[in-house]
Amino acid sequence: MFHDMRRRDLALPDSEAWDILAKATWGVLSTLGPDGWPYGVPLNHVVVGKQLYAHCAQAGHKLENLAFEPRVSYCVVTEDEVLPAELVTWYESAILFGRAALVEAHAEKRAALEALLTRFAADFPEQGAESMKKDFARTAVIRITPEQVTGKARR
Repeated sequence: MFHDMRRRDLALPDSEAWDILAKATWGVLSTLGPDGWPYGVPLNHVVVGKQLYAHCAQAGHKLENLAFEPRVSYCVVTEDEVLPAELVTWYESAILFGRAALVEAHAEKRAALEALLTRFAADFPEQGAESMKKDFARTAVIRITPEQVTGKARR
């Protein structure tokens, strides 16, 4: 089902791939639409346990694609540094392959949004609480349940 990594010498254990996913502040969600066109969109995310969560509007291209095909990939890159004289780039990356779904349960949605607020706005709890109160009903939360995660690094 999944391809073997070509550069096995750069492969990381699953635990390191999860660490990279957890520390990256954004990644690219790749979906497939009913017209056959792929769509990649950058998103902020948070990892909770072995699930990845992101928030978005209640409608749009990515949600239309997810309704058609829930299989997705999510790619992050951290610690990147181009070394021109060596013709190389140092980096860490992780790719999560999984199935995305809209979070329907109120408690899970709230917990995911609170985790995102804690991660990205921990110093602004009042603004986060106000945003949660104001925008909760009009915000969608996507959960990606992993089927495979891979990590790769050149350090």
